Amino acid sequence: MNCEPVSSFTIQKRPKSPTISPFKITMAHTIYIQNQRYQLDAADLIQSGGEGMVFGLGNTAVKLYHHPTPAHQDKIRHWFAQPRQLPGEILAPCAPAFNKQGQIIGVQMPRLPAMSVPLKQLSLPNFWQQHALTTQQIVPLFQRLHQALSRLHQLQIVVGDLNETNLFFTPPGQSASQSFWIDVDSYQFGQFPCPVAMPAFLDPTLYHVTNFAERPYFTPLTDWYAFTVLLVKSLLQIHPYGGVHRQHKSLQARATAGVSILANDVTLPPRARPPETLSDDLLHHLHTTFDKGERRPFPPNLLQEYAQNLQSCPQCQLAYPGNRRGCPACSHPTPVPVQPSAAVSKTLLQVDGFIEAVFVQPNGRLLIIYRQGEQYRLVRAGIGGLLSEMVLFNGSVGYRFGTFTRPDGHDFLVVNPPHRPQLLVLDIYSSQPQQVTLLETAMFRNTAVFTTTPNHLYRISGGWIIRGSVQYGSYLEDPVGTAHRAQTQLFGSPFSNTVAGFHRIFAEHRFFTITPNGTERQLATALPPGSYIAEAAVVFAPNLIGVVQQLAENGRFHTHVQAFNQQGQWQQSWDLGEDGWETAVHQFASLKQPLPQPLPPSDKLHYHPAGWLIQQPQQLNFLAASK
Repeated sequence: MNCEPVSSFTIQKRPKSPTISPFKITMAHTIYIQNQRYQLDAADLIQSGGEGMVFGLGNTAVKLYHHPTPAHQDKIRHWFAQPRQLPGEILAPCAPAFNKQGQIIGVQMPRLPAMSVPLKQLSLPNFWQQHALTTQQIVPLFQRLHQALSRLHQLQIVVGDLNETNLFFTPPGQSASQSFWIDVDSYQFGQFPCPVAMPAFLDPTLYHVTNFAERPYFTPLTDWYAFTVLLVKSLLQIHPYGGVHRQHKSLQARATAGVSILANDVTLPPRARPPETLSDDLLHHLHTTFDKGERRPFPPNLLQEYAQNLQSCPQCQLAYPGNRRGCPACSHPTPVPVQPSAAVSKTLLQVDGFIEAVFVQPNGRLLIIYRQGEQYRLVRAGIGGLLSEMVLFNGSVGYRFGTFTRPDGHDFLVVNPPHRPQLLVLDIYSSQPQQVTLLETAMFRNTAVFTTTPNHLYRISGGWIIRGSVQYGSYLEDPVGTAHRAQTQLFGSPFSNTVAGFHRIFAEHRFFTITPNGTERQLATALPPGSYIAEAAVVFAPNLIGVVQQLAENGRFHTHVQAFNQQGQWQQSWDLGEDGWETAVHQFASLKQPLPQPLPPSDKLHYHPAGWLIQQPQQLNFLAASK
């Protein structure tokens, strides 16, 4: 994939300078690409990481290093001095970016398509169910990844930091999935090292290395080790050294000892697929790689033969090799701890499809949106059971929803199509939905910014956070706060008409809350030195506001949660480790008030005056409050 021309501002020759200055954070940056001058500001930011910030520039992206060094300059010059015929999915640098002194401060590259998602999504069971993915669709994706990685190695390029966040793909639907490789400027080639490594994908033979920028440490074999980790995480929903072992507690300890998920004394979590869903040849390769420590290129025939012999279970639809006597999941289900009788949940709804959203209305009634194929349906229910059901519309995967209610109980549904700024407000009080208005809102990271509270819809327009409601038959709005262009995200409380969010200003996140009377308060958070925010969200409990941050430091990720009261005063914090993001976002209320039985991280918890609602992909359960 190549960079196509973008429109320029003014053309100017770049002057020469022998020294390099640190990249300073200002409100606008002037850069030069192929002697054309461009200006980037905070609204153009796509993502900020540990090494630099990525900005959008037309249909391309520009990565600017936080601290450009002579090593950056030398590596980029070497890259462009060696023409290569790269696979089309490699989003490689296509031009250096200079400052006005003529110093290389970054690179221009093709921009990721809006529909692409990180490969990490394949390790989440909910993602498979939401997109109705099958193993038969995903194995060809890994065959193409294998081909691309083999081609890179033929060109004497080693990825080095191959992981689930720098590989992207488009979920397969009507057409085959496409893959995209990013962070190519950090690849290892020539004498230039890959300076970073994510521990979960790092070959244990390199655990002793403390500074990957020192010299080239990675090899094609360390890439194939990381490729195999990605394959296991995607097809089995667990890391090769995941699960629980009584003696070796951490992932690194398990990897050092060679105790993988194939060991008999490792307990797998319920969300993991049985290893027997892979072929015997694949299992043998995993055993030699992760248990015996052998290293060799991943044989491509293993994927081809596996794909040719898959069959699907008629009961659970899980794919497994045709030579198995039966479905590994149905024949040997993973034991799930049984809840005490006093804490047994009641199933309110079970669907042949995917539950997209659950809303608890002020009167305790439930609104449930689920999708069956391409048809979206709305269900009204109470704790006692279903009340009514109606068809909403037909559409693709990815619609988002909100709901708000007038004080008299008249309710409205907000519908947002995927990757588009439109918000359709529907009156759903009668038997057939009626359009109230069609609005537009700002976008943040290719996603429309909107949220709802019990009585309001919030969106962003013209630099303002706008609060809307239906009064006297008309949709009326008023501004309640200021927004940063393309850099503000909103989250609504289901308990009150409080809205919260953050403004992203380059690498900084500023969290805030706006009370029902319009008072804005800052939620003061602090980052540990040397870390940056990879993801952020705001969540709510009945009397708390939670700021959830996925922090990255030296290639390691962990989830940090800070709780504030309604006045914006700090109350408590939790560190949930590497895999805590889903738990924090989906089950924040249970951190303060634990449930009788822990839930899988993918289960979404909703507070109800009479207890808890547990949203799973295909069913909604109710757990009564303990007396």
